[in-house]
Amino acid sequence: MNTAAQGGGSGIFMFLILLAMFVFFLFTGRGQKKREMERQAKVNALQKGDGVILPGGIVGTVAGFKDNAIEVKIAENVKITVLKSGIVGFTTDISPVNQGGAK
Repeated sequence: MNTAAQGGGSGIFMFLILLAMFVFFLFTGRGQKKREMERQAKVNALQKGDGVILPGGIVGTVAGFKDNAIEVKIAENVKITVLKSGIVGFTTDISPVNQGGAK
């Protein structure tokens, strides 16, 4: 009888562990979804001249819009087209590109 009582207790313990894992993943997923929705809202609200950060640390300003893409000016006379999903961050502090080079 002693063995049966121990086995029943471990079943409840295992159920509680699985329940705790489910709750943990539920809350973790909700946080990520909330952050993604906030990022998507910021992307949809972008206007010409806003600062964006692209993968690899490329910083530029929004120069125009296309269907599902944004033209980003990264240097004087240099524009690239980036999918909206490729924007990883936003910035308001864009320093001017070194125009004259080092002298």
